[in-house]
Amino acid sequence: MAKMRYWLSASVAAALLTGVAGGAAQAQINDVIRTAQQATQDAANAQRQIDDLDDAATDDELQFRALQQQIESQRLYIEQQRVFLQSQQNEIASLEQQIGRVDNVGVEILPMMRDMVQNLENFVNLDLPFNVENRQERIANLYEDLDNPEISAAERYRLILNAYDIEASYGRQIDSYDEEVEIDGVPTNVPTLRIGRVALIRDMPNGALMVRTQYNSDWEPVSGASDAAVTGAFRIAQEVTTPDLFTAPMPGSEDAQ
Repeated sequence: MAKMRYWLSASVAAALLTGVAGGAAQAQINDVIRTAQQATQDAANAQRQIDDLDDAATDDELQFRALQQQIESQRLYIEQQRVFLQSQQNEIASLEQQIGRVDNVGVEILPMMRDMVQNLENFVNLDLPFNVENRQERIANLYEDLDNPEISAAERYRLILNAYDIEASYGRQIDSYDEEVEIDGVPTNVPTLRIGRVALIRDMPNGALMVRTQYNSDWEPVSGASDAAVTGAFRIAQEVTTPDLFTAPMPGSEDAQ
């Protein structure tokens, strides 16, 4: 009986010890689990921080590249502006040189314009005598304009060129007008035909046709064979008929000879 009580006591003690040992192991396991969970959470937090840092680094890199591109664009713009400014400075220097020559140009251009007017006057004097008064009056006005200080050099030059244009246009025209001619001491209006600046033909009161050309300063009679052509030319100049080809008498020319 005593052995039985000893055995029961030993069994109870063993069971108690086993219970105590099992409770301690479970507590240790729980501690390990909690530690592992905490480590996992810490690792996750660390990974999130790493990801955030990586995203931030990527954004910084993109911003850095964007800034580099802006800097390069600004550098190119500044270089273009530098070239433009240099070009402007060169242009300013050129203009300053031109301005410095303005006075000399003004001194040199006036004699040149006077020579132009004199050459035009000589040309009119040597040309066929048509519209003589108007042409001489135009030249006299040009001389007055040259001496007028209120007229700029540019305007004087324009007036001279305009006179040259008018003279040049005479060579492309056919014209008919009445010209006062002294016949036996009596002033008489005579129909006159101008063919460019090549020939002048007068239809005299007695029906005769007289011609003067660049080749001969004397008035000569037109042959009867040219009467019809001259009459047709008069009608064209008077705008009675439409323009057409006609034969002009040219006595005294080397070709006619």
